[in-house]
Amino acid sequence: MPTLPKRLLKPWHRLWIITGIIYLLVLAGIFQVLMPNQESIERKMVFSVTEEVRRYDGMAFAGESPRKIFEVARSKGYSNWIEQVRSNYRIGSEGDTGFNKIERNYREAVSNLPIKRTVGILICLVAWLMPMAVFYIFGFVVDWIKSGVRVIQK
Repeated sequence: MPTLPKRLLKPWHRLWIITGIIYLLVLAGIFQVLMPNQESIERKMVFSVTEEVRRYDGMAFAGESPRKIFEVARSKGYSNWIEQVRSNYRIGSEGDTGFNKIERNYREAVSNLPIKRTVGILICLVAWLMPMAVFYIFGFVVDWIKSGVRVIQK
């Protein structure tokens, strides 16, 4: 019956595994922070609407917190909120171009979100695999050199 080796993993294998896990967690955190999500797209759209309204009334939303504006827009529904804001500040058809551009940008950002997330995940995967493969090869070569030196010294 064959005997099992005392150590299944060499020390540099353990280092490689721990480093890979830590690096993967760092990449996942960076991905989470940098990748847009539905809420960030909605916040950007609400901010764009408030900026467009300020073009017609410079004091619009003065003194209101951005968080409160966003919560009101979300609770009323974005379309209803935009209509209400346009009627409150008497923005007629002259504002159609700006508001249509905001709506187009919002719809485009929402429709591109799955593609962006998929591409981001693929980039993170490659950004993890490439350095980890190089690190593994480096560890393997150093171990191979060390084992050759041990054989020569015996």
